[in-house]
This record gives sequence, C-alpha cells and structure tokens, in this order.
Amino acid sequence: MKPRHPAPPEAEVEDPAAAKAAPAPAEAQAAEAATNPVAALEAELAQAVDARLRAEAELVNARRRALREIDDAERRGAERTLAPVLAVADDLDRALEAAAQAGEGGGALAQGVALVLSRLTEKLAAQGVTPIVPAGEPFDPRFHEALSHSPHPTVPAGHVTQVIGRGWRNGDRLVRAARVLVSSGPPVDMPETS
Repeated sequence: MKPRHPAPPEAEVEDPAAAKAAPAPAEAQAAEAATNPVAALEAELAQAVDARLRAEAELVNARRRALREIDDAERRGAERTLAPVLAVADDLDRALEAAAQAGEGGGALAQGVALVLSRLTEKLAAQGVTPIVPAGEPFDPRFHEALSHSPHPTVPAGHVTQVIGRGWRNGDRLVRAARVLVSSGPPVDMPETS
C-alpha cells in the first residue's frame, strides 16, 4: 500500500563548506535562466520596464526644466524691457519734486506730468508691475536698499523714514529694490560737558 501523503523531507543541515561553494546570486540567476527560458524572459521584461519608466521620468523632468528655463528667459527679457520705462517713471517723479520745490506743484505743467506718471503707473500695473513705496514701513532687506541710517524723532528704529527712489516688482519677483533712508530711533541727547 502506498501512503496517502509522502513523508516530510528530513531537515537539511547546512554545511559551511557547501555554503561557501554556493554560486553567487547573479550566477544563480544566469544558471536558472539557462535552464528556465521563461525566467530569463521575465527578467529581461523587468529590465525593459524599469528602463522605460526611467526614460519617462527623465523626459518629464527635461520638459519641466525646459518650461522653467523658458519662463525665466521671458521674465528676464521683460525686466530688461522694463528698465528704460522705469527710468522714465523716475524722471517724471523727479520733475514733480522739482515743480513742488519751485512752488509750481499746482501748475498746469505739473498736473500734466502727474497725469502722465499716473497713466504710466496704471499701464505698468496692468502688466503686473507695481511700485514699492515703503515710507513708514519696517525695513525689509528683500525689497529695500538702505542708503543711510539716521535718528528720527517720530519714526521708530528699523522703519523707513524717506524713500529716495521707489522700487518695483513684477508679480512676486523684485525688479528693483526701493532706495530708502532708515531710522535708527529717536535722537539721543548728548550730555553737556563742562
């Protein structure tokens, strides 16, 4: 009579000499591939799928990098174009200041210059270019260029006391920092010496 279930195999005892003589995993795969063509094809397919996935990821990264470079180039080009226009806005600001100092701030010419400056500022704002005029605000080195620190009786330390030249930003990107004077706090009275 045959037993219904085959007897369990006897436990194998590892022989250290046999373990050293066992082929390496790569050699084992090569040996298995030689004896099992399906395993060889599956391994080759896995390598091909991996290579395809890597190539797709590389292509996606290259596209993203190219789009980012195009966007940066467009911004740099726009900023180069903006520089002369912003210089005109600065000149119009200076003309208004000169008219005010000469006592002609309410004259027809000053009003015309103010209108041109207002229209220019509107057109720039329509393109996403806005002025930075930080008078009275805390000094922010990301958007302001400090030309000088000096005591001021009413402006707290670290705040902008005067804007020498307004700054500009294009969306969230700084085109030109505002040139400012910064308060170092109220003046300290010097004790009298005798």
